Amino acid sequence: MEGTYKNCINARLKELNQKRKIKDDAVLMCSFILGSDKEFFDKLSNREMHEFFYDITNFFAVRYGTENILSAVVHLDETTPHMHLNLVPVFEGRLCAKKLFDRVELRELQSNFHEKVGKKWGLKRGKVGSTAKHLETAEFKAKKIIEGAEQQAEETKQQARQQAEEIRAENQPYHEALEQAKNGNFAWTPGGLKKQAIAATAETIKTKKENEDLTRRLDTSMSETFYHAKRADAAEERADKGNRAIELLAKLQRENPEAYEQLVRPTPKRKSNTNFKF
Repeated sequence: MEGTYKNCINARLKELNQKRKIKDDAVLMCSFILGSDKEFFDKLSNREMHEFFYDITNFFAVRYGTENILSAVVHLDETTPHMHLNLVPVFEGRLCAKKLFDRVELRELQSNFHEKVGKKWGLKRGKVGSTAKHLETAEFKAKKIIEGAEQQAEETKQQARQQAEEIRAENQPYHEALEQAKNGNFAWTPGGLKKQAIAATAETIKTKKENEDLTRRLDTSMSETFYHAKRADAAEERADKGNRAIELLAKLQRENPEAYEQLVRPTPKRKSNTNFKF
């Protein structure tokens, strides 16, 4: 059908010529999202994919009437190909989605779809009577977004690995040139000398940085060493002074016992009895 959904639906309802007035809350269109997983589509050629979606459209047209199919659009610009199929829910010549798509009808629809389409393409039918809920449109799109994000993350990883390999391959000649120069095998061509010069410059920059780090560590270590050495020298000087003092006291004791006694045991001073008056 051509035109807007509203125009197409109104045209189809006019063809039905229903005697009763259509309710304001009546369902005018039912939508289906049809497809499979990425693994399934990766195995198909473009021709096979076209045939697969043709089989789906034909199944719905036969089951619900070609005149009731509003659109059947295949989306190939997302992670997994899928079809959006819209139809007017006409049952026994009148609009009635409730009877056309109740629980029993939906179960039968799944079974028939598997028999007519699924088996041909090697697809499995979902478990009959399963309590698992069907994906709503929003849930389906969210699932596709997640799949797309995962695929993009994997592609980013692959690009990063490829870039790393390219950088490694690009630097390999310089690495080899540097190793040759270290071993005394200097190049004789301008190109070879250039590679060795570039590699040596890069190595010099790297070595300079490492030397700067080592110098900082040595400065810190030497400062700490000088500090502790200075403290040790001061302690040793105090010890020498103490030893000399002890030697002098021993000599004084030997040569002048009275002076020694006076030095180590001074005579107590007498208390004065003088009273001062002001």
